[in-house]
Amino acid sequence: MWRLALPATLAIGELCGFLSCGISSAWPVAAFAAAVAALLGYGKNVPGWRYLAVFLAGIALAMHAARMRSVVLRDASESGRIFEASLIVEGIPPWGVGESGWTSFDSTYKGVDVRAIFKLEEGVPPPMVGETWRCAGWLERKPASDYRRRRLWVKGTGSSAVRDPSSGRSALRMFLDAARRDISRRIGIGVDKTEYSAFADINRALLLGERARLPHETREVFIDAGTLHIFAISGLHVAIMAKVIMTALVFMFVPYRIAGFVTVPVLWFYVGMVGCGPSALRAAAMASIYLTAPIGMRRPDGLSAWTATFAVFHLLWPESLVNVASLMSFTVMLGILLFVEWSKSLRSKSVEVAGISLAAWAAGTPIVAHVFGRVSLGGILANFLLIPAMEFSVGAAFFGAILSYASPMLASHFNFAAALVSKAMVGISWAVSRIPGLCIETAPWTLWECAAWYSVLGLSMWLVQSIAIRRRNTI
Repeated sequence: MWRLALPATLAIGELCGFLSCGISSAWPVAAFAAAVAALLGYGKNVPGWRYLAVFLAGIALAMHAARMRSVVLRDASESGRIFEASLIVEGIPPWGVGESGWTSFDSTYKGVDVRAIFKLEEGVPPPMVGETWRCAGWLERKPASDYRRRRLWVKGTGSSAVRDPSSGRSALRMFLDAARRDISRRIGIGVDKTEYSAFADINRALLLGERARLPHETREVFIDAGTLHIFAISGLHVAIMAKVIMTALVFMFVPYRIAGFVTVPVLWFYVGMVGCGPSALRAAAMASIYLTAPIGMRRPDGLSAWTATFAVFHLLWPESLVNVASLMSFTVMLGILLFVEWSKSLRSKSVEVAGISLAAWAAGTPIVAHVFGRVSLGGILANFLLIPAMEFSVGAAFFGAILSYASPMLASHFNFAAALVSKAMVGISWAVSRIPGLCIETAPWTLWECAAWYSVLGLSMWLVQSIAIRRRNTI
């Protein structure tokens, strides 16, 4: 567990820095103290100097990020002044352009999550990922409760939203978008003109993140079951794709050490194709470290890959610590990795396989309860059934799209199998959503309650491990 010591120290330092946002202008002092601690500690070989330097660096980084955020919000809240910014389109909401011409896109401006909302002029194409838009409007000081983003309303006198002609879309971005559209078409081969066409759209949403294709009724079923998250391209999708690609390479008799090296560029191509979402980028970076370890004659280690990814992302973007999506992603992945390590000490493969969904739920529950005031017990049952089904559906859709280049008839069989599994996933979610009492509304948990949850969870795992080792030694 020593591998988690430095990331934990960095996270604690950044938390202290954000809590000290009232004196965020003093961030150069904290940065100077971190540099002095590093130089003196290294020169004098002081025990524990690394932890002190990392802690002070975390404080400095967080205070600087808090300072930038406060400046943005101060400028945006000045009465009579329109907020102006050049925003890079990082994500498009699934509803696209409304009937009245209103559209939106997600972006980040100096550490502030922003959703620009504006009305497209007639004939102007909608925003696309990677473009830069010059926006002027009215920025909400508090984030919207549902998306945790501040809405930038581009309407009224003096407001505007214009595509930056100098930025354009790179040739690589256009190539990736064309590849996504082509694969989306191939996923429907043999299925689109049948009664299973709606389930082909589910396959597209699962594999490519095309949530706008989901029928309204299907979306409501997954929302009621608390399983809509499976359609948001995240670390789960990247992990499944890595597993699918590695499996395909094994069947092609590619050596394991080379297979990991070959998988990494394919994985990054997939992440680029689906829009380079922050969660997918984090997962791809972690998978790259894990899969390329054998090339350096090292054993792949999930905790080491998680540690390196956490350190890099939080050093470059300290505001990730207070970003709900980032915090959820890193926490759930850490919970799964710790559970896998813990289950190995029990020497029970069945416990490892059956408990991963439970570990993901247990790791993410305090964050969901703190932010949304909700504890979903149905997520345990639904995810236990849906994640294996999702792996099969994504794998079948992937192989169907690849095989379509050689044999459309063979591809149609894979696509049809994926559609059948997607139909079963809808049925599972519908059944779970009808079970009463599986979603509990509570008051938002405090940080102390979240800490107590994790403490009890860790203590329970330690007790079970101690009992299992004691029994094994007495046999």
